[in-house]
Formats: sequence, structure tokens, C-alpha cells
Amino acid sequence: MVKIVTSNFLKDAVIKSVLNEYDVKSQELSEEDMNYGDECIDPPFNPYQLDKLRDISGLHDICITVKCEDAVYSGKKIISKEGTEIPEALEDFLDDFQFDDECDSFLNDLEQYGYAGFEILREGNEFKSVNHIPSLHLRMCRDKKRVVQKIGNQKTYFKLYDPTNTQRLNKETGIFEYDINNETIANDFLWFNTKSNESKVYGKPKYLSELDAILTDNAIVEYQHSTFKAKGIPNYVITVTGSIEETEDYSMDDFERDLENEFSTVTNEPGTALVMCVPSDGDAPVQVNVHKIGEEQNEGSFLALAESVADRIYRIHGVPRERLGESKSTGIASNRTEMLLKNYSKSTVGNRQKRLDNYINKTIIKYEFATVDHKVEHLPCNFDEEDKVLERGIKLLQNGAMKLGEFINRFGESYDLHMDESDEYYDARFMNNQSLDVVLYGSDPKDAEGKLNKLINDLDEDLRYE
Repeated sequence: MVKIVTSNFLKDAVIKSVLNEYDVKSQELSEEDMNYGDECIDPPFNPYQLDKLRDISGLHDICITVKCEDAVYSGKKIISKEGTEIPEALEDFLDDFQFDDECDSFLNDLEQYGYAGFEILREGNEFKSVNHIPSLHLRMCRDKKRVVQKIGNQKTYFKLYDPTNTQRLNKETGIFEYDINNETIANDFLWFNTKSNESKVYGKPKYLSELDAILTDNAIVEYQHSTFKAKGIPNYVITVTGSIEETEDYSMDDFERDLENEFSTVTNEPGTALVMCVPSDGDAPVQVNVHKIGEEQNEGSFLALAESVADRIYRIHGVPRERLGESKSTGIASNRTEMLLKNYSKSTVGNRQKRLDNYINKTIIKYEFATVDHKVEHLPCNFDEEDKVLERGIKLLQNGAMKLGEFINRFGESYDLHMDESDEYYDARFMNNQSLDVVLYGSDPKDAEGKLNKLINDLDEDLRYE
């Protein structure tokens, strides 16, 4: 349980029992749904407990989500060696939006568990696509040639991707067989993990170094919920005794309600007082007594703690607050925000893009498409407003720094405009809204090379006379 200690809570937000409850070491892998038997290597960190961390901390969850989406959905390009035509099948595969979704899920698992993978889908022997399988239910076999997925009592085996291994694996028994039909042959599986000292096949999520901050984030939410519920319980009891006069227009209930409201206004704590009136007969004097039954909370320190915990989670994920629309500064800080987002694009997002691209290039493209002349590369995130980018593009075009075809293909998509490189005007450049040919050679740009040579000769003649 997450225990909230009123005034001492700020000194130690999460007590030891919280860390013990959410222990992520694999000592708990004895439960039936987590027991994969002796044939599998146990992960050093319990995947089921790692999965819970995203449920108990919304900030931890959104940081993983946003940096994976930024890495995948920023766009990508195919880079080819000069003069090499891109295979149509490769272009179709990489341009498929479903492939982006699979990559997004892959990166989410890699961040969350430290390992992730793709199932290879084929028609016969022909490669078709990849399918991400959640890492939560995947384990590596001890022979490091097989991967098993277990959900409940059902097991499915996959053959670890190795283009040099021609063995055929039975997906139901997990046994390598030569005489096996297409119905039971196991699919190949691409496995990837981060480096760690704990395991060579599972890796270690980087955020575990700030595990206490993630758990504290959950404790803060629990505290806020408990405080909200406690608002219905009075912090003060006010007793009124003596001769209290009632009239037809002003009853005892009206008096109690007014006194509660007045007390709430004075203490600035709405709904925290309970008034109990005990009227007496005769002319007994009216006495009012206030009894405190709750403790005050140091809200300023609490907010400082919440801010500190959030900073630690942002920092371990490498995601600036500004990426999620939060900022501690205003006004002149807009330049700072732009700088932070550019650094985030180059480091946090860029590193994950390079890792993903390298993995795809050295496995799927190299072996399934049998080429080393092509590679995929994801584009950097662009957090600039589209209007600003278009304005810069127009300035580049107007000053001869960008070709007409490049400008149209970069900014024309939203207007359904496109220009082929074979178009005679693709390489046209402009200066002050005029064709650069006109600026250099006049209204008749024909025989531009001859005119250029004449210009050079004229300059030579002038230099001789000088």
C-alpha cells in the first residue's frame, strides 16, 4: 500500500513498503502465468511489473509514447548508391503505414522492457512484411536459437532470425525437424535488446535508475485522491451552546449553515467545518467552541516535491517539458524552447532512429531484399510551425538557393502539387522573382554557354587594356 503520512509525508514520499511492493526483480517469476519452464532464460527484471509502471505513472507512460512516435512518424527516406534504382517491393514495404505502426510498437517495447522484436511474414519463401509481437509474453530459449511466446497455457515457438540456419522449427513443439509441413513451420523472429550487465539477451530499461521517482509520482496521485476525498471530512467541529433564538424566517439550520460558510471564508478552507448547535432553555449565554480534528498540510512543499519528481522523470527519458506543452518560462523563453526541442530531436529521438534504421538495414534490407545499395533513414523531427518553414522556403527560392522542383516537392504536397526531376523546369532557379537565366543572360536565354564565353572574353579584353 502507498501510505500517506500527513506532515511527515514531504520528508519521505514513498516508504519502503512501496518499493517492496513494486519490486521489479525476477524473484516473482514463480507465478503460473509467468513460468516458462527450464528451457527459457529468465529476464533479470520482471516484465509484468515493468508493465505496471506505465499504469501507475501517467508521466512515465506519456514520455515513452511521445519519443517513440516522434522517432517513427517524422518521416523517412530511402538512400541509394548513385545510379542504383530502388526496388519497387522495397519502396512499397517501407512506405506502408502499417510498417510505421509496427516500428512504433517495437520501440515502445524496447524502451519499456529493454528488448523487442519482429515476426517475419512470408508467402512461401517470399518476404511480405513484419509483425510486432508484444515483448511482455516473449522469452529467449537457452539455446539462443528459438523464441517462445506464452499466453495462459498456450505456447508458440519462433525461430531466431539467422539467414545461415536452414533448419525448420515446429511452432507447436519447439523441436527442429526436417520433415515438417507448412502448417506447423515456425516463422523467423528478429530479436533486438539493449546492452546491460544483467543479461546479454534482455537488456535493461534506462528509466530503472529513477524507479523511486516513478513510484513517487504514483504516490503523489494517491495523495491527491485521498486529500480530495478527505475534503468531505471536517477538519474542525464548532459547538454552539446557550440560548439561541429561532424565528419563522431564520431557523437553527440556517444559523448553522451561515456559521459554516463564515468559518470557511475566514480559514479559506471550504467545507472543512461542522457546526453543532445545542440550544438551552432560558437566558443562558451563547458559547462558541472550535475543536481541531485534522492536521494542516504544507501545500507549498508538496508542490515542490511534485515538481522535482516530474523533472527527474522528464530527465531520465530525455524528454523536455516543452515537448508536452509545458514550460516554466514565458516570453523570451521561446528561443530556449526552440533550442531544447532541437536538442531533443538530435539526441533522444535521433539516437532511437539510428538504432532502428541500423537494425532494419542490416537485417531486412540486407537479407530479405538482398541489397546493400539501399538503406532507410528516418528524418529529424521538425517542431517549427509550417508557416515559418514555408516562409523560409520562399526566401530560399527567391534568392536562387533552392530549385523550383525542390520547392514544389517539399511544400506542394498539401496542395496536391508535384514535379518530376525530368521536367525541363525542375532545375530552374530564381532571383528577385525572375528566372536566374534571365538575370544572367537577358530575356533570351538561348545559347547561354556562348553568351557566358563572350562575357569572359570581354572581361579578358578589358583587362588587357588596363
